[in-house]
Amino acid sequence: MSRSSRRFLPLVLALAVSAIVASAAQAGGVLGTLTTSLVGGNCGATQAVFSSWGDNHQYYFTSNGGFESGGLGWTLSGGATVVAGNETSFVHGQADGHSLLIPGGGSATSPQLCFGLLNPGVRFMATSTSGPATIHVKVIATGLLGILSVLDGGTATVGPGWAPTPIFGTTFSQLNVPVGTKTIQLQITSTGDVQIDDIYIDPFASR
Repeated sequence: MSRSSRRFLPLVLALAVSAIVASAAQAGGVLGTLTTSLVGGNCGATQAVFSSWGDNHQYYFTSNGGFESGGLGWTLSGGATVVAGNETSFVHGQADGHSLLIPGGGSATSPQLCFGLLNPGVRFMATSTSGPATIHVKVIATGLLGILSVLDGGTATVGPGWAPTPIFGTTFSQLNVPVGTKTIQLQITSTGDVQIDDIYIDPFASR
């Protein structure tokens, strides 16, 4: 296979997967269920948890995404720590009572999280506790051969008062992640003191 052919092969594969997904969605039934499982349906139950803000995308709740188990599964640095006090809309549940504080220069890296074959979307609740701040999200993906890829999920401004972040990562492309990747990690950093809570992923940016 020529070098030019190898370069275009991932694009052909991605287009083929997209065509299968579209066809299965129309067909429904067993084929639709199977295809949904292949592209992201095994990540857990999904809900339109941000519908109050006009976002009807279907998200699943990430492992310890509300920090109710402390920092279990997360790698925290630069003073990042779990604190008392939940985001005020209680997106995940009224019984929740914790969130994660990331001071300026701190970072939090998630456990391995499920995502599908297409484009994952990431969204969570955030507030600034020290005036305007920014948060930056990176996605760390590891393929079957141990190949590591770090993707830029984007930056958002966070103000006072709990509110949903923008949807990070809707421009992620499977063409940019290692072959065989089925899980990702999120790395969240901040330029100011922020609290985050209730982290959700739309496994393949369902639209």
